[in-house]
Amino acid sequence: MEDDTIIVESPEELGADIYRRVIIDVLSDLALGRVLLKVRAFVDVTEPVFIFLGLRKKGLASVKISDFADLEIGGYGKAEVLISLNKEAYIPQLLTKLWERYGRGNILHEERTLIVVETPDYMTEVDLLGDMVIDEKVQEINDRIVDAMLRIIPEGFRVRYHQLTDEYILFVASEDPIKQDWKDRAVSMRDQLLKEVGLNA
Repeated sequence: MEDDTIIVESPEELGADIYRRVIIDVLSDLALGRVLLKVRAFVDVTEPVFIFLGLRKKGLASVKISDFADLEIGGYGKAEVLISLNKEAYIPQLLTKLWERYGRGNILHEERTLIVVETPDYMTEVDLLGDMVIDEKVQEINDRIVDAMLRIIPEGFRVRYHQLTDEYILFVASEDPIKQDWKDRAVSMRDQLLKEVGLNA
């Protein structure tokens, strides 16, 4: 990710670095890097407040199996394709697609990060599977975004205010009741970011 994609501000420099790393890891785990254009966050544990703002990319990028998994044919004498998952976010959509194409009885998913597809045409199917597109629905992405927020927000910050639109995600969280100042700061961050990328607030 580019340096200006994710910027975290904090009165404590160390805190900013730690939260930037947490955000990068969570967005990567939940395959949200392709969904968010830019991320800005502000954390001050003395206030205590956490603000997260993410600008969404326009249109849903199509996701191919090869974007999040490695594919290979099975061992000697086995008519199968092995799909080794690097990210688990797409498992439900992937299993649905595989069941439609090969039938439930030919799909084995006994390990979390490994799916075995039994098919006599494994030599050609291994390439076709790599290019298979997994459709992402807006609701599924929104669910993953909310999941990401729950992982990123500091522990104990249970009071939350949020806006989830087609253009951006805005979260304000604290241990205390949300102050108007914090909402104003979040809106100001949003407007600044929309201006940066040429969108009108």
